[in-house]
Amino acid sequence: MSNLEISPEKAALTQPSSNQPDGPGKRIGKRGEIHVIGNVVPGGGKLFRDRIARFQAEAGYWEKRIGTVHDFRVILFDNDTRILVSAVYDGDFVPYLQDVVTQAGPWFDLLMPGVWEGFTCAADPATAKLIEQQAYTADAFYAANPDLTIKDIAKMRRLSEAVNEMLDAAN
Repeated sequence: MSNLEISPEKAALTQPSSNQPDGPGKRIGKRGEIHVIGNVVPGGGKLFRDRIARFQAEAGYWEKRIGTVHDFRVILFDNDTRILVSAVYDGDFVPYLQDVVTQAGPWFDLLMPGVWEGFTCAADPATAKLIEQQAYTADAFYAANPDLTIKDIAKMRRLSEAVNEMLDAAN
């Protein structure tokens, strides 16, 4: 077998991916991914570090409001000259972006103005355009359990907790 051939055992575990139907990013099953790389305003690194603790502390609240996020990260790099915003989420790109604006706009407005060059506020249509213009699609993307949504996972967790309580009570 050459280095380019995939064994049948490995091929059986291949995840078919496609591009998002309505914007940037890849899709595997019910999960999409997006990565946005922008420029940092001079002095924005200090603002970022001043604000990031509160932003991190509020992450669970705002991401729960969106309700489709599997993971999310923000990174400053290249000596505070660039910013990476990256997420894996359920569904299509446009509804996800709309949910970010409507459900977590104030959270992003806490961190990004004065940090991310061109970001005015989450609800500004120019910000959505900025995100689309600076978005990148992963060359490789893997998702564990790609057909399970955040709601599916939460339901299974509640079921597991209920079964464990029942079993504990039976002891």
